[in-house]
Amino acid sequence: MSEQRRIDLLFAATVRVLSLARLARRSAPALAMALVIVVAVHGTLGGIDVASVPRLAMDVPEGYLSAAQRTASAASLAPEARMRPRAAEQAVEDEPVRALPPLDREQQNIARFIATRYRVGVDATSEFVYHAYRAARDIKVDPMLVLAIMSVESSFNPKAQSTAGAQGLMQVLTRVHADKFRPFGGIPAAFDPVANIRVGSAILKEYINREGSVEGALKSYVGAALAEHDGGYGVKVLNARERIAAAAAGRPIPAEVIAAPVRVEPEPTMQPVSRIIETRTPLPPEEPRPAAIEPAGGGAEARDQHVRNAVTPSPVKQAGEI
Repeated sequence: MSEQRRIDLLFAATVRVLSLARLARRSAPALAMALVIVVAVHGTLGGIDVASVPRLAMDVPEGYLSAAQRTASAASLAPEARMRPRAAEQAVEDEPVRALPPLDREQQNIARFIATRYRVGVDATSEFVYHAYRAARDIKVDPMLVLAIMSVESSFNPKAQSTAGAQGLMQVLTRVHADKFRPFGGIPAAFDPVANIRVGSAILKEYINREGSVEGALKSYVGAALAEHDGGYGVKVLNARERIAAAAAGRPIPAEVIAAPVRVEPEPTMQPVSRIIETRTPLPPEEPRPAAIEPAGGGAEARDQHVRNAVTPSPVKQAGEI
């Protein structure tokens, strides 16, 4: 065999070996993953433990190895462990959805009107209407009046809070009525719609019994019991009640009344005496009076006295006259 022939054969063998090595290198990740899956599924392969299986490719990319490990771990889990996520999902699906409170047709109309007018969700307004009717029924007050107070006080915002300390849907002053929230867990319950409606309705009932009229109760509710006027609060609440009643009956909604500010008359101020004298009506001039007749023998002193008193002296009677 010639020298050139041997060189060609050696070169061809070398090329084939390199090709086989390259093919094995490329197929090693797939072979390794297949072997791991088979071992994980069947537990052992010919009595060899899974942990003792050597890595067939030390330079397998990290992504492939992680996927293989996750697959093996998931396959090796016990059946009951694999069922836990499904059981949790089933429990969430089986959890009952909170149903809306049962409302009659009138209450549904009110809930829709409030949701549209004050831009509140229908679910929330349905809750407010339902509990307002329940509280009003228990203490025998007008439920629409309770809802009207909520509309004026908080615009149906259960988290509303004023600078004066009034809180919740009906803006109850918790520092004054703290004892009324005790059955509901204390003052923090003022932001709970149910507790706030219950306490606010009870306060309204107390004021109605004390004042004897709705108007007087509203004046006390706004804190103007001792004031001359309530600043238009009562007018706004009664107008809101009329609008709610119209919505409940399906009638056209009357116009909303914006209470005009009440004018406060200024208190009279004391003026100095000189100012009073200057501004009072002047007296008419005195008419000229006839000159007084000086009595005989009266002298200057008698004349001055008659002039000062502007009195005409009676004539002196002569002796012997009657």
